[in-house]
Parts: sequence; C-alpha cells; structure tokens
Amino acid sequence: MRGEISSAKFDKRHPLDWYVEPSWTVQQLIKQVHFREELVGGEGIWDPASGSGTICSAFEGAGFDGRLFLSDVVDNVDRSQFLFAPVFQSADFLELDRAPAPGSSVCNPPYSYRKGIAEAFVRHALKLATRRVCMLLPIKWLSSQVRFGLFMQDHPPAEVLVLTQRPSMPPGDRIKLMGNRAFRGGMIDYCWIVWNVQEPTAPGQTRTVWLPPLPGGR
Repeated sequence: MRGEISSAKFDKRHPLDWYVEPSWTVQQLIKQVHFREELVGGEGIWDPASGSGTICSAFEGAGFDGRLFLSDVVDNVDRSQFLFAPVFQSADFLELDRAPAPGSSVCNPPYSYRKGIAEAFVRHALKLATRRVCMLLPIKWLSSQVRFGLFMQDHPPAEVLVLTQRPSMPPGDRIKLMGNRAFRGGMIDYCWIVWNVQEPTAPGQTRTVWLPPLPGGR
C-alpha cells in the first residue's frame, strides 16, 4: 500500500511518479536557503512538477503569495491549501522553453517513469531558472557514474541539504485510502540539491548540510 518511490515494484508505482512530499521538507529548505533575493527582487517560485501543490503552498506561507507558478502534465493541485489562487499551467516541463517569471525553480521531480527524467529535469531547470534550482531527490541519486558529469563538470551544486528525518512520500492517488498511514514510516532517504544559477559553484566546492530532525521526531 505504501508504494513509495524506489520502494515499490514498478507495476505498483504511480505511472507519472506523483509522490507527495510532506510540507515540512519544504519548510526546512526555506529555513536553510532563505530565498531573500527572490523576495526582495519580486521574483517568483516555480514548481514544474507541482502535483498537489505542496511546495508552492509552503512558499505562500513564507511570503510569496501572488508570485507562485505551478505546472504539471496533469492538474492535481489542491487549491484548498492556498489563500490566493496560484497560477497553473498544464504542460510537460521538458517541452517548455521559458519560465513563467524570473526567479527560482523548486521541485520534487519525477524520478523513474521515463529513463533519465530526473537529470533531464535538473538540466532543463538550470537553463530556465534565473536565480536558483532546488530539487528534492533520493540521496542514492547522488551516487552515480552517469551523473558525475552533472555534479563535477557541468553544474556542481552549491549545496546538498540532507534530510536527517526520513520523510514518507505516498503516491498522490492513494493518500485518502491510506488515511493516517500516508505520511508515516518513510523508507527512503532524501536530500535537497541546490544550485545557484547566478553564482556557479566550482567543482569540488559543493557544501553539504545536515538538516535537523523535527521536534519530537514528527
């Protein structure tokens, strides 16, 4: 029933990798990175794999109301999370040639339903974002000969932010059925990988930060 990414058999995964991150994972990112430049400069936050909209909902709580942009191949946005109506575009991110507004791309990208899709998301976001790119991915994604070129040659990240508390990311279409179990008992370790588009990081200079667990281990 859990069906988490990388923990379920392929035929039991969501066909479009729609896995819902708990809001605290985004709040920890905001607390660490701050996103002051975006706030001061009137820039936007764009989630190009928005799912139910958890990421942009957390940014609304951080003062980005009116500057939130969501897109995905299917509209599953839970608009009850928002005080202000977010801007949604139905689109395949990899087919878009521009961002909806200057600013940063923050995303829990699809991981496996198409070969190489997570790296394709990263590389495309780095072309379109004007400030930052932040991607939430399983920690094991860092360990790959295939992505050595991405991390050490083409686009070294500024930071890797390790979630020391393991989140549960249930498939979006099963959350109601799973009830209270949906966001309990995570099985996969995750991290935020952060790039600064305006100030590229030199190879070997990526900073690793361990984000603290939630109070009381919630």
